[in-house]
Amino acid sequence: MIVNAQTKISKLINENPKAIDVIASINKHFKKLKNPVLRKLLAPRVSVAEAARIGGATVEEFLNRLKSIGFEVDYSFKNTEMNEAGTENKMEEINKRKLVSMDVRPDIERGEDPFKLIMGLIKTLPDDSVLEIINIFEPIPLISHLNDKGYSSLTERPEENVVNTYFWKTGEVKADKLPDIEEVEEPTFEEKLEFFGDKIITLDVRGLEMPEPMMNVLIETEKLPEGYGLYVHHQRIPQYLLPELKMRGLNILHYKEDENNVKLLIHK
Repeated sequence: MIVNAQTKISKLINENPKAIDVIASINKHFKKLKNPVLRKLLAPRVSVAEAARIGGATVEEFLNRLKSIGFEVDYSFKNTEMNEAGTENKMEEINKRKLVSMDVRPDIERGEDPFKLIMGLIKTLPDDSVLEIINIFEPIPLISHLNDKGYSSLTERPEENVVNTYFWKTGEVKADKLPDIEEVEEPTFEEKLEFFGDKIITLDVRGLEMPEPMMNVLIETEKLPEGYGLYVHHQRIPQYLLPELKMRGLNILHYKEDENNVKLLIHK
């Protein structure tokens, strides 16, 4: 396989699983690729050039690491370097605009999902402004959701455990519509649970720090046997998680027991 700066990380891993360890050795951010669910989320979206930038490495260094495990490498990445320069120019353009900043780290620390706050703010964002979300991890589902709504995005990691993601309007923004999930009364929810009988896997993510609830649910849905249901105890309706579950063709049923206890039933 010939690898160049535009090759997606997912293709590298599919061709040679040893690429996971090689890439993880470049920067600790890439150790996430060892998690199969995170790998499925991140690897198809990131190219070698983008990964090199995120990891603070040159494209040449990244390609050299891949060459060491047997990949045939194409070093003609001048256009990619121009694209990286274009990214820097894009940041300069962003800095010229009115910046609206939102730090969601306190929400994350409290175990709260900032999705609704972000969407409320994005709806009022002037066309000549940029929304900066300060977080401790890259909000992949949010990026995907807003990209679909006509927003471009750019992610930077200015320091350890700080991820800044910028959003600005570049196209027509449709009315926001989250994936539908069916809310039912408790008797109906319990009836559905009984339908699965002993083919139920129970998962309690209350009290876990974000993004662990989302990651744990995704891991369990990946392993969910045919004909089984995943019964999740959550603190709230997980807005970040819903688009990813819907993309996987899963059905979601929920019952809100109280303000801090939501029951989810997820099945194929």
